[in-house]
Amino acid sequence: MGDMGETFEAMKAATKEHRAKMLAQADTTGWEELTEWHFRRHFGETRVDWWPSGGKAQVFVKGSGKPPRMVYGHGRVAALIAKLNGQNP
Repeated sequence: MGDMGETFEAMKAATKEHRAKMLAQADTTGWEELTEWHFRRHFGETRVDWWPSGGKAQVFVKGSGKPPRMVYGHGRVAALIAKLNGQNP
């Protein structure tokens, strides 16, 4: 395999390891498990679909008339969940 192939395989392995680590660290208490990697929770009129391994969330606000929005990054998703938890403990 050439240098690019080896580099790609190393990157792929590092990503897989990082996602497994993030999934293991995630507190999924109170979340509905849809798949091994996909969780859902309702906070009043707001529904959040969360992929903790990838640091992504999709936010749906019922009756808002707005399309769902994506939130990217583990820190931003954690802040969103903390904010929503504060509104609906």
